[in-house]
Amino acid sequence: MYPMILTIKEAVCKILAVILLLPTGYCLSDSNNTITAANPFESIENPYIVEYLNPDIAAHRSGAGNAPQNTLMAFENIIENGDDCCVDTLEFDVQITADGELVLQHDLTYDNTSNAVEAFGKKNVYVSSLTFEEAQVLNLGENFEVDGEYPYRGLRGDEIPENLRVVTCDSIIDYVEANCGDKKYNYLIEVKSIGADGKRAVDKLYSIISERNLTDRTVWSTFAPDVSSYMKSDYPEIPRTADAIEAVGFYLCFAMGIDLKETNPSYVALQIPYGGMINDFIDLGSEEMLSYAHSYNIAVQYWTINEEEDVKRLTENGADCIITEIPQNNRCQQQDEGYLFTLGKLTLVGFFLCFLCSSVCSMT
Repeated sequence: MYPMILTIKEAVCKILAVILLLPTGYCLSDSNNTITAANPFESIENPYIVEYLNPDIAAHRSGAGNAPQNTLMAFENIIENGDDCCVDTLEFDVQITADGELVLQHDLTYDNTSNAVEAFGKKNVYVSSLTFEEAQVLNLGENFEVDGEYPYRGLRGDEIPENLRVVTCDSIIDYVEANCGDKKYNYLIEVKSIGADGKRAVDKLYSIISERNLTDRTVWSTFAPDVSSYMKSDYPEIPRTADAIEAVGFYLCFAMGIDLKETNPSYVALQIPYGGMINDFIDLGSEEMLSYAHSYNIAVQYWTINEEEDVKRLTENGADCIITEIPQNNRCQQQDEGYLFTLGKLTLVGFFLCFLCSSVCSMT
């Protein structure tokens, strides 16, 4: 179905694609990206490829449309509402602190989600620059908006409830496991720390999930290729999603009909963006692309899905997971356009370059 023998035209296009994507790879990583061993999960059934028309629903940043993202309050909202939330999977982000704690936080700084600038008298208050104790002065509900209102803005000191303070990964998982009853949630955990901090975060996360026997319900990820390489080399038994370079490479292989096994993929899932302006550049949700991924035992998970029509199309095309801000409705309310690009501008450029290359290949 996907021939390994290329025509001269296809070979030229492949070389062109690699040349075009080199700047993206160098900007995203300062390490050498080498081909690794074959996927250790290739010969077993992938539990993250789900029944057709029944995708998992993942609460993005722990359901950031209903409560401040990556907070205990957000997890409480999901657990206490039970089946009404329709959640199968909890998705959240982690970073390492200055004293080695693994905390929940998406951005590398606390600036956008809290009162950090006010509390520390400067911008760019990095997660890695504070100890866990120092971060307890922050109100993570400061900028949470509901219908134009900010219900938690201005809370300081003792007024900040515990469920809006910076929280550790282990305490969140312990809360979920102790209060979920018969329901067993899966976890999608993204390591946001980069470089040496990213590797420390991976070590800490591995300890947390292995000590709790959650390796069979956890998929971890990172868009940093050097951290991804560390995951592959030191913890190959933990399922992971493709990093940014691998995701671009996947699409190149799909677009040009190349056998994906040539790249020896070692990931069990793709987490890729869909909706909004992205769809104007490239179709990442086609039935053909999903079938291509499934033929290699790779699940496909989409974020952040804001429109009901996108949920419908992706479901009908065979998506395995819908990652959404408001899981009660299996959809999200429209957010700021720029919010869709947390994958990174360079990665979007990479996908666009893939589109250009595939277009050249189709020319006669």
